[in-house]
Amino acid sequence: MRKVIRFVWHYAEMVIAMYAGMLLLDLLWDAVLPQPVRFDVDTLLMAADMTVGMAAWMLVRRHGWASIAEMSVAMFAPFPILLVPYWFGVLSGHVVMSLGHTLMFVFMALAMLWRRAEYTCHPVGIPAKWLRRSGVVLVALLVPASVSAVNTTGKFGDLYTVRAGAVTARPAPKAGGHDPAKPTVALLTGPGGTNVADLLGPYEVLAGTGRVNTYVVAADAGPAPLTGGLDLVPDLTLDGLTRLLDERRDRLDAVVIPAMQEPYPAAGDWLRAHAARGAIVVSVCNGARVLAGTGLLDGRRATSHWLRLSGLRADFPAVGWTGGVRYVDDGEVITTAGVLSGIDGALRIVERLLGADAAQEAAQRVHWRHYSPGAAAPIPESGLEPGDAVVGINASYRPGPSAIGVRLVDGVGELELASVFISYTEHAMVGRTVAIGDGPVRSRHGLTFVPRATPAEAAGELGRLIVPGLDAARRQVTGVGDLRPEYPHTGGEFAFDPVMRDIARTYDVQTARWTAKTLEYPVQDLGLTGSAWPWPATAVAGLLVLLGAAVATGGVLLLRRRHR
Repeated sequence: MRKVIRFVWHYAEMVIAMYAGMLLLDLLWDAVLPQPVRFDVDTLLMAADMTVGMAAWMLVRRHGWASIAEMSVAMFAPFPILLVPYWFGVLSGHVVMSLGHTLMFVFMALAMLWRRAEYTCHPVGIPAKWLRRSGVVLVALLVPASVSAVNTTGKFGDLYTVRAGAVTARPAPKAGGHDPAKPTVALLTGPGGTNVADLLGPYEVLAGTGRVNTYVVAADAGPAPLTGGLDLVPDLTLDGLTRLLDERRDRLDAVVIPAMQEPYPAAGDWLRAHAARGAIVVSVCNGARVLAGTGLLDGRRATSHWLRLSGLRADFPAVGWTGGVRYVDDGEVITTAGVLSGIDGALRIVERLLGADAAQEAAQRVHWRHYSPGAAAPIPESGLEPGDAVVGINASYRPGPSAIGVRLVDGVGELELASVFISYTEHAMVGRTVAIGDGPVRSRHGLTFVPRATPAEAAGELGRLIVPGLDAARRQVTGVGDLRPEYPHTGGEFAFDPVMRDIARTYDVQTARWTAKTLEYPVQDLGLTGSAWPWPATAVAGLLVLLGAAVATGGVLLLRRRHR
C-alpha cells in the first residue's frame, strides 16, 4: 500500500508540475512572442510548455535522463500524432485537444508503470522541511481561494438571471410601423443571456439613422436578460418577425448576432433560411461562435474577440480566423472583433444598405471617433499580461459595498445603458449592478426594459447610485434613499468615455485599462487619472494569505504537540 501511495503521489506531482509549466511559460510567451494565429502551432506550444514543466520537476526529483526522455515523449507525442488527421480535416480542433489530453494522461501512467520501481521507491530530492513548508503554503492558499470563490459567485452569479415573478411588459410599437421601403435589420437575443454592449451598440447605430426597420428578436416573448442584470423585452419572436416580413412581402436585409451565454440551437435554421434569402449575417464579438455553428463561416475569413480566437480556431478549423482588425467583410457575412467593434460592424451595415454618407452621420451621432470609412480599421492584437490579474483581485477581494444601483429613466440612450451595465460588472468586476425603476422604461429608440427592483426594495443594499443618460443628468433625477445620484453622461462624447474615467478615478487606472482592453476600445486620449493599482483589494488578499498561513502553521504545531 505504501508503494501504491508513492506511485499515485508521484503522478499527481507531475500533473501539477505540468500545469504550472504551461501557466508560467504561457505568460512568458505572451510577453515576448506574437499571438499564435494557427491552432496547430498553439497546440504544439502548449504541449511543449507542459512537457518542460514536468521535465523540470523530474530533474528536481533526480530522475535519470532516460526516464525524463521517456516521460517527455509520452506527454508530447499524442498531439503531433493527432494533428495529422486534423490537417486532413478528419478531426476537429476540439477533438484534438480533448483526445490529446486523455492520451497524454494515459501514456504518462504507462511510462510510470514501465519503470514502476523508480516511481515507487525513488527518493525525494527535496529536504523534508521544504516539503512541509510547501504543504503549509498550499493550505494557506486555501483561505484566499475560498474567499475568492464565495465573493465572485455572490457578486456575479445572477447577472443573467431574470427576476423571479417579474411583471412582463409589452414592447413599445415602432414609430410609423414597419416600412417595406426601408431596409430591415434584426438583432438576436439568447435565452441564457446576451452581451448588452454587443446588442445595444449596433442597435443605437442602426435605429438612430431613422432609415432602418430595426427589431430585437428572440425565440420567446419573455424578458431577455442582458449583462449586468438588465432585462429587455424583445420586439418580436423569431417566428413573429418572419410572419411580419411575409405579410408585408418584405425580406430581412441583415441580422446581427451578439455574444450569448449559452448555445442557441433555435437560431440555426432561422439564420440559414434568411441568409439563403440574401440577408447579410453579422456577428459581434463571441457571437461568431453562434454563427460558426451554423456552418455559414466555413471556408471564409472571420474574426472575434482576442480572448476567444484560440478556442474558435480549435472548434472551427474550417474557418480562417484572424485578428488585428475591427471587422472582416466577406460578402454575405461580416464578423467583428470584441464588444465595441460591433459599432464598426453596424456602420458597415449602414454603408452597404444606405451609403457612406449615412454611415458617417451615424458615427458622428453616437460620437464614435474611430470610424474608418469603407475599410476595417486595425486594432492591437492583445494577449494576457501579468497586470491583467487586476480583474481577479477586483472580483475576489475588493472591500466595501459592491452593489451599484442603476436608475432606469425613459429616453435613455441604448449605448448609455450599455456603458454602465457592462463596464462595472463583466469587465471591471468591481461591483454588481442592479436595474432600478418603478416600472417598464422606454429607451431613446423604442426598446422596453424591465427593472430588477423598485427604489424602495433596493435602498438598503446599494453602495452607489448611477443614473445613465444625458437627458437624466439635465433633469436631475432624484436619488434612492440617502444615496445621491451620480450622472456619468453630462456632455457630448461617446457614452463609454466618462465611465472609463470614473472607473479609473473611483477604483484604479489599471482596472480601467483592463476594462478598455476587453472592450477593445482605445483610451490613450482619455487622460485616465487615479490610483495606479487596487491596493486595498491587494492588501485584503495578502492578509488572507497570512491568515491561511497562520492557521496552517498553528495546525502543524498542534499536531506536533499531540504527537509528543
